[in-house]
Amino acid sequence: MKQFVLPFIIAATCITGCAPKMLPPLIFTPGAVVESVQSEVSLSFSSSLGSGGGHGYLVFQKPDRSHLIVLSPFGTTVMEAFTGGDRLTIVIPSKEVAYAGTFGEIPAKAGLQGWKALRWIMEGEPAGSGEPNGEANRLNRQGKRETVRYNNAGQVIRKLTEEGEEVVYRDYRSVEGVPFPSTIEYRDRRGTTLKIGFDEPEINKPLAESALQPRLDGITVLSIKRMGGE
Repeated sequence: MKQFVLPFIIAATCITGCAPKMLPPLIFTPGAVVESVQSEVSLSFSSSLGSGGGHGYLVFQKPDRSHLIVLSPFGTTVMEAFTGGDRLTIVIPSKEVAYAGTFGEIPAKAGLQGWKALRWIMEGEPAGSGEPNGEANRLNRQGKRETVRYNNAGQVIRKLTEEGEEVVYRDYRSVEGVPFPSTIEYRDRRGTTLKIGFDEPEINKPLAESALQPRLDGITVLSIKRMGGE
């Protein structure tokens, strides 16, 4: 199974003889931080198993709970993925089967190891917490050393770990005072890449518990060790 591990383009046009149009500054609430996200998303990905793309819907709640729905061009659900703690559940509705287990149990041939990075990818920092146009070296919440770079508003634009994982945050917007990137791009040394574009995200809105729990009635649940043909 291929890895599905979650565009807003700001353009300034110039007509001959006219000055570029200036964009208004973004206004953030000091200390505001992302606690939860609900958004339609566009996805593009690649791994050693192949590449692809699509669209769907992502629900995320700090620190590590998520629900990604991947849709077909006709709007039917191709796959659902749920994370929480050290566990991952993949549901394939068309086959009425789900694979569940820990990240450590995922076989290499399944191409799903990148899911473990989702918590790190989605970590946000309070508005203006970084030194404008600065850089910091630190130990992150996963115990890895990383280099962090900030834009002129003190928002994270790039994180790179000593293990070669990199995530880039592009085109921040202010969603009710909370800074949130329009696009997130991830890559690692294994050649895994993931690009997530967010369309009109809802930030820090109440989440129903059911939105983060897989519905497994009538679904055969198998060990995630069996993904990839094992």
